[in-house]
Amino acid sequence: MSRAACAAVSELPGDSPIHLTGPGLTERWGVTCADLGASVVAPNGKLVSVFGDTFSGRKVGEGDWRSPVVLIGTGDADHEIVYERAGGADPDYARQLWHYIHDDASTGWTRGGVSTVIPSDLLRVDDSIYLHAIVNRGFGNVAWTEIWRSDDSGVSWAPMGSQAKFPAARHDGHAQCWSWDIDPDDGWVYVVATGFQRDKGIILMRVRPANIGDRTRYASWGLTGRHWRWGEVATPITPVGEKWGELTFRRVTRGKWILGGFLASKYALGYRVVESPVAKLHTTPLQTPVLGCAWQSENHAKNRVAQLYGGYVLPGSRLDIEGGVGLAVSQWNTAHGWPYRVMQFKTGLRDTTKTADPSDPINL
Repeated sequence: MSRAACAAVSELPGDSPIHLTGPGLTERWGVTCADLGASVVAPNGKLVSVFGDTFSGRKVGEGDWRSPVVLIGTGDADHEIVYERAGGADPDYARQLWHYIHDDASTGWTRGGVSTVIPSDLLRVDDSIYLHAIVNRGFGNVAWTEIWRSDDSGVSWAPMGSQAKFPAARHDGHAQCWSWDIDPDDGWVYVVATGFQRDKGIILMRVRPANIGDRTRYASWGLTGRHWRWGEVATPITPVGEKWGELTFRRVTRGKWILGGFLASKYALGYRVVESPVAKLHTTPLQTPVLGCAWQSENHAKNRVAQLYGGYVLPGSRLDIEGGVGLAVSQWNTAHGWPYRVMQFKTGLRDTTKTADPSDPINL
């Protein structure tokens, strides 16, 4: 398989994109318009996906507005995702995971002061699923972030308390939007994070699973002098000039991690394959399998998607295989309010951690 073949994006089935959300798909749960879609496999084997600002109408702003919401079903990177029920008390309607009223400045912030709560990412550890969420008071103005937990495979959720709330200014605003995964080899949960404003690089933190709900137990990875150490002031691990939005960080197999998401500075979905969460990203190749473009230039078969973002790696993703990596890709036509949806793409990412063997015809 050539490098070009691995980088190509294909969609299931044929050349038509598979939509995870939209009319006729998730409308039955009131999820007609939605974005994001970070996903994990639950303890019971089902796929759990979390979505951001969700509307029951046919475009943004119409119908019942909720965020975050959860859908539960089946599927993975190699199989079409089909949802079966909503998370929450009502399996037939995707209700907001926790109660609040979407407030805005026009009311004087009299209904609680929260405009919306945006999910960062899901994490599964043993029999629990954790959700990190971003509490906003106006677009891009993060009030704080917090962690919720589910012990019944994504159906019901509860807050983890005041110690699981993180100030918006933590690590100079670099700890607002998260993605995380656990390394079963060393027992640490690793967290990559950036600001919600898409104008910052990525930092790295870690915590023991037992301390996920205690913000004082998160250690940051920082550079002091010429040495990187845990417990130092967080230092961006990405090259200078890179600016990131939604993040995805997944361990795909032992010693193989994918770090990436929406690379705002390149208007693309960008990813790096590394052997360790503390790998030196400055010397790790950046792969951009999906590129943003103008609406008149859209061509999904050629990896061009207008107003794209998100880009979450789906469970079951594999490296060095054409179509082996699944991505949940968001798209929002901000001028018209539709499309506003999540699509399932299949792409390929090269395992750049291994030494190429020129005698191996399928080595990427």
